[in-house]
Amino acid sequence: MIFEATGYSNVGQVRESNQDSYLIKVASTTMGDVALLAVADGMGGLESGELASATVIRMLSEWFDTKLPAALEVMETSVGGFEQFVDGQWNGLIQDMNMALIRYGMAHHMNLGTTLTAMLAIGGRYSIVHVGDTRAYEIVVGGITQLTQDQTFVRREVEAGRLTPEEAIVHPRRNVLLQCLGSTKEVVPDLVHGNITRDAIYLLCSDGFRHVLTEGELRKRLGPAALTESLWHVERMRPGFTQADDVVLTREEQEGFPQGSVSEQLAITAQLVMDRKEQDNLTAVVMRVKQGDR
Repeated sequence: MIFEATGYSNVGQVRESNQDSYLIKVASTTMGDVALLAVADGMGGLESGELASATVIRMLSEWFDTKLPAALEVMETSVGGFEQFVDGQWNGLIQDMNMALIRYGMAHHMNLGTTLTAMLAIGGRYSIVHVGDTRAYEIVVGGITQLTQDQTFVRREVEAGRLTPEEAIVHPRRNVLLQCLGSTKEVVPDLVHGNITRDAIYLLCSDGFRHVLTEGELRKRLGPAALTESLWHVERMRPGFTQADDVVLTREEQEGFPQGSVSEQLAITAQLVMDRKEQDNLTAVVMRVKQGDR
């Protein structure tokens, strides 16, 4: 399978800083492409939230570079063994991330935390690690599936029958998390596995990006019917697709993304969210799956 991915982040209309961070890494292996996507939504105010989300993204990126090769050796003998190995690695990494944030906060007398949703895709399977209320979706031509469950107060209340889904949307505690990285010494991530669907779009996003959008709107604007081959062709031509450094990305943000690109479609969707008075930062990563080899 071939994976292609791109991301978009915007400070929004109200916040002074963008406390979201995201990660995209794609590599070719003897077993085909391997992709790692992640979105982290920091909290704690200004630099604290930025630091928290950037820290966990950096640690995840280092894991991909240094620990994944050992996991791929396991996968050569057993897919199930590979997923168990990744689960163990990610659970340990989550604990390391959590304690790193707690220690930093104690040393600098500040509160900081972040959500994290990350997806590893290889060999027709995906593995997800999830803490908080960032989300992962699978979008196909005929529908959209939320792959993660929000670790929030309102979701718990809906499951217990004390709130309806409609009440949860407008509840004053709808943004209250049951857990995040950096807040308490114990954190239990959700670990999710599944089959990758050919021609699907996988979307990871912060709560600010999707709060005021329905699942139908996400599918219509960011599904396979919207993110066509022609948009991906234009996307591959933009400088920031292959050289995603701060200078290039800042210039693209100021000058606008190429017309008819995937990034432009993400920016248009984000603008719709801001037009609906969303006050949070907005971040999304999309990945498409194609059959074949590079």
